[in-house]
Amino acid sequence: MSSQPLLHELRTRLTAARGPVDLTTLGRDLLKAPRASPEQVRRILQPLLAQIPEAVLGADCRLRWQPLTEALPIASTPLTEARFVVVDVETTGCKAPQGRVTEIACVTIERGRITENFASLVNPGEPIPLAITDLTGITNAMVANAPPFAAIAQEVQRRLASAVVVAHNAAFDRRFLTAELTRVDATFVWTAPTLCTVQLTRRLIPGLTSYRLGAIAAHLQIPHTACHRAPGDALATAELFLRLLNQLTDQGQTSVEAVAAFMTKGRRAHRPEDTGNAR
Repeated sequence: MSSQPLLHELRTRLTAARGPVDLTTLGRDLLKAPRASPEQVRRILQPLLAQIPEAVLGADCRLRWQPLTEALPIASTPLTEARFVVVDVETTGCKAPQGRVTEIACVTIERGRITENFASLVNPGEPIPLAITDLTGITNAMVANAPPFAAIAQEVQRRLASAVVVAHNAAFDRRFLTAELTRVDATFVWTAPTLCTVQLTRRLIPGLTSYRLGAIAAHLQIPHTACHRAPGDALATAELFLRLLNQLTDQGQTSVEAVAAFMTKGRRAHRPEDTGNAR
């Protein structure tokens, strides 16, 4: 089955379901591959799930259909009045919910300026792979006395409430935050409109050789210290988003809803650099 019919069938099955759906069971049925491993199913379906924001994969590897109706009032907010929260997470791996958050940062933007910063290391409750430590510089010793995500979940939710969430490769951050928040509260529903600075930059600044955060920051001469650490990446993303906001306003984009539509119009398939923990 090609990707578009499979995407349609996946959406149809999820909207018709009367409760959580096991990802592996659903995938084997859709793919007509009863012996496919959970890893194979996840690898095939994850790119499709990224196109269905209402489909939320929980820590129990079950899909829940969570309509985004609560996000509509925020989506219709004028850009000049919206509150944006730029988020970045560092993790123990590239896949959620298996991987865990090791660091989080939130940068709040209101009326065109940065107004708040929040950052915390997070004890993931599992060893950090050496390759991840080499990438981020975050060691097991650094997180040993850090709070578990459950201890900061309320603070994170408070900051995300009534906000438009922005991230560089937003699908990655959203997956991990959804997994962590669902572990704390099984009733958690992601309703925040979400904007991706990778997709926006592709639309507004076409032709760059790379859309990694570091490459874009260098191109636009945006300071980017502490690369692959949540506070540094979140701040650089916030500065990038402020530049993009100015361009969007100049082009006549007046609402969050309009920007979201502009962002996804004619979206091309992700390149390898846009996925995983490569920032």
